[in-house]
Amino acid sequence: MSLILSFLSIYCSVILPIVLSFCLSIVLSVRPSIHLSVCLSICLSIYLSSVCLSVYLSHSVISIYLSIY
Repeated sequence: MSLILSFLSIYCSVILPIVLSFCLSIVLSVRPSIHLSVCLSICLSIYLSSVCLSVYLSHSVISIYLSIY
């Protein structure tokens, strides 16, 4: 369980921001005329949905793990 939580914290604090900044740079290089706030809101919604999904998945994994042991 602690392994899952540590993975989640690493994922949320390290991997997601890198992926988001990469996506943002791609979007800005492809469409430089696009408004920055639109980009940021899209990236923020992707980030939040990823966090929610990862929390949900970890909860499911923990439930399965607890039901087995």
